Amino acid sequence: MSATVRRPVHLAGLVLACFLGLLAVTWGGGAVAAWAGQVGKAKARARVLDVGGTRSSGHVTVEFTTRQGRVVRAEEHRRGWPRTVKRGRTIEVVYATDDPAGSVAPFQDVVRSLPVVALFAAGAALSGVVAYRTRRTKA
Repeated sequence: MSATVRRPVHLAGLVLACFLGLLAVTWGGGAVAAWAGQVGKAKARARVLDVGGTRSSGHVTVEFTTRQGRVVRAEEHRRGWPRTVKRGRTIEVVYATDDPAGSVAPFQDVVRSLPVVALFAAGAALSGVVAYRTRRTKA
């Protein structure tokens, strides 16, 4: 490979490796944070009763039955809830057993994000190999 072709490929490999690595760390960190926020909480199926306001300053009202059989209606701020939350839908939520109405949050399945994180990490590694193999060497 000539030096005129090698340099742009090297730079593209570096940029892509950094970008994909950042995505892998960010996405993976978000999955770990979601998992950590759900540890020790109970899970339930909830019916969405109302969705109001904007995505950042609105609210979501859900109704679910706890493991103990208690029907709970909870209103939470919309931040952090998926865009797919619509009135009348059934979604999975997590809640603290000692305060179900005050701690309801959308359930986030961290296992679903693992393939995406692995894909970003593999892309970063492959781009890093390309960058390494096309680096400038001393003559």
